Amino acid sequence: MGIIPEKIPGAEVVLGLILGTGVGGGIVVNGKVLYGRQGIAGEWGHNILDEAGEKCYCGKTGCVETVLSGPALQRFYASLSGEEIKLPVIMERYRAGNDAHATKTVERMVQYFGKGLSVLVNILDPDAIVIGGGVGNIAELYQEGAEAVKKYVFNTRPDILLLKPKLGDSAGVFGAAMLTA
Repeated sequence: MGIIPEKIPGAEVVLGLILGTGVGGGIVVNGKVLYGRQGIAGEWGHNILDEAGEKCYCGKTGCVETVLSGPALQRFYASLSGEEIKLPVIMERYRAGNDAHATKTVERMVQYFGKGLSVLVNILDPDAIVIGGGVGNIAELYQEGAEAVKKYVFNTRPDILLLKPKLGDSAGVFGAAMLTA
């Protein structure tokens, strides 16, 4: 989480999220990764976000991953439009303002992002949240998504800092390499 000391000196709690093909996360407290007793601390992707949602490969229904991963967003768009297209094309259409299905897909993503992330913010009260992965490249998460989080957070004056990883999409590769060193 190399960007944190530059952005927030003295950051104590940092939440790292991956929103891509899958959804996951990690927690860093005082510079140390928090694993938890069962090694699942930060496993955000398999918390229930939509009880009426899709069945997840983990056996649960409506996990964050079945709502906010790139493939989930593409499936939702296809369920509305009948057209299977990649997420960057959905985003282009949304930004062009000429595709109601793209608009509904992005608005749903933003609202579920706000609901899902607000739970983590309420529990951890992080100094910063770093969002990686392909979905993490969507600019709307850092604007509309941040506003949606604020709507669901307990605090009446939430100060939520959402950051892109300094190493971009390669951050996970560097992190994995560090674990083997």
